[in-house]
Amino acid sequence: MADIEKIQGNALLKLFSELQMNAIPLKMQLLNGDGTLLANIADISKRKNALFFKVDSAEDYRKLSEKTDRSRLRFEFADLENIKYVFETNTWELSREMLWVEIPKFVHRFQRRKLFRLEAPHGTRLFFNVNNIRYKLLVIDVSLGGTLGVLASLTAQMKQELKPYTSKVLENAELLFPSKDHKKPGSIVKIKYYQIIRQDRNPVTDKFECAIEFKEVKEAEQKKLTDLFYKWQRDYLRKRRILRA
Repeated sequence: MADIEKIQGNALLKLFSELQMNAIPLKMQLLNGDGTLLANIADISKRKNALFFKVDSAEDYRKLSEKTDRSRLRFEFADLENIKYVFETNTWELSREMLWVEIPKFVHRFQRRKLFRLEAPHGTRLFFNVNNIRYKLLVIDVSLGGTLGVLASLTAQMKQELKPYTSKVLENAELLFPSKDHKKPGSIVKIKYYQIIRQDRNPVTDKFECAIEFKEVKEAEQKKLTDLFYKWQRDYLRKRRILRA
């Protein structure tokens, strides 16, 4: 499920500037037509006392000029965190093989409702590889959709290798939960696909943190993760009740 939020005001220019800078494609559709087209923002500028964004007018865009009813356009895109955005407009024009579209008054963002996050049991680790370098994340908190943690070690080479992988979907990670008595081997959940959605140094702790989103987990591994998560959650809630008593 998702919460729908309106992006408007000064946040709009920032949003469209990020779309241009990160070359994020927009899916464009004529609401009274067939098919969709992909467009990238080539420029943002003021025209007729309003802000417009410009996309290259490929051969497919020519049919827009043939519409005499000024058809309404629908745009859809996803940001670097895979959050969906949608907006519609009927204020656009073709000029010199370019399509100019007025930046709308607002854009709808379909923000996923936050998954419940749990303080990770001491000793929880996430292991992943980038360019044959093994990374170990000391997990701070965990949900059924991802983790936040601190890299156990970070050399200059590791940081350089890791940086370009933000926003890319990576393959094969292992989430290790410790056993409750710490005498038996821990439980490992295999993550098929994942994404580093944030990596930076915490200004308070000065430690390098990574936020990981699980993009795909096989059914059996997802069941294992769910069972482990709710087991630790029950323990956490029981301890909290004891402390409050």
